[in-house]
Amino acid sequence: MNKKELIVLWFGYNDLTFSKFEQIFSKFNDLEDILTIKNIKNADCDKSIVEIIKKLRSENLDKFEKKVMAEMDKYKILPVTYFSNAYPEKLKNISDPPLVLYTKGDVTLLSKDSISIVGTRKPTTYGRIVCENFTKELSRAGLVTISGLAYGIDTIVAQKTLEIDGKTIAVLAGGLDSIYPPQNTGLANKIIENGGLLVTEYKPGHKPLQFQFIRRNRIVSALGLGTLIVEAGKSSGTMSTANFTLEQSRELFVIPGNITSPQSEGTNALIDQMPDIFTVSPSRILYKLNIKVQKPNEEKSKQQADLVQSKILEILEDGEKTFDEVCDLLNISASMLSTKLITMEMFGLVKKGDGNKYYKL
Repeated sequence: MNKKELIVLWFGYNDLTFSKFEQIFSKFNDLEDILTIKNIKNADCDKSIVEIIKKLRSENLDKFEKKVMAEMDKYKILPVTYFSNAYPEKLKNISDPPLVLYTKGDVTLLSKDSISIVGTRKPTTYGRIVCENFTKELSRAGLVTISGLAYGIDTIVAQKTLEIDGKTIAVLAGGLDSIYPPQNTGLANKIIENGGLLVTEYKPGHKPLQFQFIRRNRIVSALGLGTLIVEAGKSSGTMSTANFTLEQSRELFVIPGNITSPQSEGTNALIDQMPDIFTVSPSRILYKLNIKVQKPNEEKSKQQADLVQSKILEILEDGEKTFDEVCDLLNISASMLSTKLITMEMFGLVKKGDGNKYYKL
């Protein structure tokens, strides 16, 4: 670890906020200058910044590094500082990025194409099934899945990704030395064993506090190209992830739910406010994120399709067509066609583009 990274690690260990770090960083051409500048007051820093710098300069950084790295080795943790090559650019672009990420597992996943999938801790049977299907399809398409390792939807995301040998990231709200909830410790270990990653902005020994779960959500949303919300109540913490997603200019996808279900009050309210986020198939997400998936074998796909699906594929052979055009050519009800197209999208046979037009993959 070079001197600049070591200074940032010290800042992180001493709970320096990013806004304070920004002030310090803006005052010096080189961060290492703060260790040698003769008159700190002349650096035009406010009193609190001067005190932080004085404290840093009184520290034996070599001893600090040995102590911290011994602790990291004990828990097999790799600290990734703001200036590390492994620190993801997509995280630097948010308003309050963590100075240090404490990681365990494959740190290269931080730079991979990924999708955040979040939702209620108490999913309905519908929510569970939908989450399982979407997680598997998005993972098969090559996306790394991201969740918070909480009960419910988060747990399903991690489990189902691992089931198909996919890669997943779990973002925690406390130190990596004690997994929360403790019942998911086994799952956390499986994530690492299967090439996944655990990550947090909190050093070892830091227990998760309630407000940290909300702060954690800004990292969950920032690491993904977009966020998929499966089920969420109106006052759910998941709603904060939706807000962070929009603030960070990421894509937001929301699955509609039963209008009488408390677990869908939040998701349905979001769709009511922003109809474009309405999502009923993984292929829509892949299309919006511009993720290219391997085309299925055409003959095999036709064998798997039923008669109506085969006719749809034949109609789209000549090029894309609108929903109404396909409906007229098949002479079937709109509800039946809608069901068939959703199924075909999920299995990668067709894709919906702009203007309600469908085309064959």
